[in-house]
Amino acid sequence: MQVNAIKVQVDAIKVQTDASKVQVDASKVQVDASKVQVDAIKVQTNAIKIQTDASKVKVDAIKVQIVGIRHRI
Repeated sequence: MQVNAIKVQVDAIKVQTDASKVQVDASKVQVDASKVQVDAIKVQTNAIKIQTDASKVKVDAIKVQIVGIRHRI
């Protein structure tokens, strides 16, 4: 009887340990998900910067065009 009780206790400890491992793995997945989110935000930010730079280039092109028209006149 006592031996069986000890086995049950040992099995319970193993289950608890496995549950802890699953929890740690879940935390790692959450951290990875956060990293992916941060990376996505960086990509979005970079896309906005590229868009802004493209707008600046467009403005500069318009200025060059205006200057060209003035020289022609």
